[in-house]
This record gives sequence, C-alpha cells and structure tokens, in this order.
Amino acid sequence: MNGRIECDFELPADSPTPYEEYVLSQDYEFRTSTLQYDQATNEFYFHVKTRKVDKKGDTVEIEVSDDTGHQTVLSIDLGVNSLAVASTGTFWSGDEYDHWIQEFEKRRAEMQQRGTQTAHNALLRLGKRERAWRKQYIHTIANEIVEEAIDHDCDVIVFEDLTDIRERLTHANWHHVWAFRRLVEYVEYKAPERGVVVEQVEPDHTSQRCSHTDCGFTHEDNRDGEQFRCLKCGYEINADYNGAKNVGLRYTRKRQHRLRSSPTSGSADAPVDVRITGGTLNGNGYRPTAES
Repeated sequence: MNGRIECDFELPADSPTPYEEYVLSQDYEFRTSTLQYDQATNEFYFHVKTRKVDKKGDTVEIEVSDDTGHQTVLSIDLGVNSLAVASTGTFWSGDEYDHWIQEFEKRRAEMQQRGTQTAHNALLRLGKRERAWRKQYIHTIANEIVEEAIDHDCDVIVFEDLTDIRERLTHANWHHVWAFRRLVEYVEYKAPERGVVVEQVEPDHTSQRCSHTDCGFTHEDNRDGEQFRCLKCGYEINADYNGAKNVGLRYTRKRQHRLRSSPTSGSADAPVDVRITGGTLNGNGYRPTAES
C-alpha cells in the first residue's frame, strides 16, 4: 500500500520445486500471482497460477470427467493420527510427520537456549530445512493420492471443506492444519493434469455417521478415538476410514441433488460410485469388485 517493494526469494534445496516445474517451464504460461500470510505459521506464501500451453503457445485444454455422466470417486478423510485416509483403505500415517516436527522443535529449542549469533544463524538454516522438508513430505502424499485415484479409475477426488477446521479439530496443532491445507492445495493443481477433478463437501458429522449400507445413523458416541462402532446397527470399523467413506457418500448425494435441480441436465440419475476396499458404494448399496 506504500509503494512497490522488490525482494529476493529462495527456493527449497530439493529439486525440482513446483516453481521450477511450472513457472520456469516452457510448457506452462505464467498467469497471476498472490502473496498470502499464514498467521498460524508466521510465514508468507507466494501463490502462482499457470496454464499449460503447447509448442505454439496455445492453451492446452485438460479433459476432465463430464459432470453429467457416470463418476467414480476417491474420497479422502483428513486427521491427526492419519494425515489422510482414502476410501480405498489406503492410510497415510501422521506418525513420521509428527516425529520429525518434534525433532525440529527440539533442535530449535536447543539453539535458542545458546543465544549466540552462530546459534541464531543455525536457527535460520534449520527453519529453511524444516519448511522445505514439510513441503516435500506433503507433495509426496499428494502425488500418491493422485496415483491412488488413477490406479482405481476414479474421475473425482473429494475432500472435506477445510473452512473452520481449527474449530472442528481442536486437538490438531498448527502443523497439522498447515499440512491439511497444503495437501488439498497440491492435489488441486496436480490432479487435473491427470484428468481427475477435485471437489469438496461439507464436513458436518462425517466422523459420527455410520457409513454401513442402509444405516446412516448419526450420533457423537458412535466414535471413540480411532474406533467407530454404530450404536444402532453395531457396525465396527476404523473411524477415519468410516469418515472417508462418508465424505464420498456426501458427494454422491450433493451431485445427484445438483443434477436434479438443473433445468438443463438430462442425466439426473447419472450414477456416482465411491471406490472402497473390495468394491464400490453408492446410494443403492455396496457392489464388490468383479473377480478376474
């Protein structure tokens, strides 16, 4: 607001970075950028938008699933014990992530106690290494989620809306919330290049609702820590996996409602299948994968 400021910025040590892969690549055209401040981490983030172009400089249209046709969904639940759980039953544990965050905090505390200029310089270097490690770690999970969708022939990856996530996950630390936001952000720009759409749904009660076929009973006592047991039908399952299935089921209901409400849609009954362990799930029940 007080005039233009020119400054340098440093790239993480690991290569290739997204900046090198997209902004500096001749296959992508720079569009816009924004600078955002994250109060939780006291860090600035430089968001750059690009679009893919061909050798002639023309925009390449990325084909994605027709919104009025059949869709197969990979749904993702985000949490503390497991950073991400897919509806296919794949878990990305948060143990290693938490371990290294604690190690970085321990080293940071040791350096701060010394109070010397050398320790201060080392502290700055440690902070850069930590930020680079966190980003690379979440990039790896994002790549694996996209591959999970491709391997299971999914057209859509669905997350919970992260709005008010701090209030919903009161036991989550700042680095968990940071990881959730970056993970969704990374998947959102990686998935479309593989022809996969990324959507978000309302998170209300996905952890408390029974995902078992023909049940849907919702109660806060259904979940006890990492375990889920429905008080109505007795269905028992890992709580995060139950949540992942519910995220997908909520998307199926949301999409069917949208299609029925659209005056131009001729496919109000277009099916949506949630890919789960051993088969698919939708409003009509569970269908096992055909044996080869």
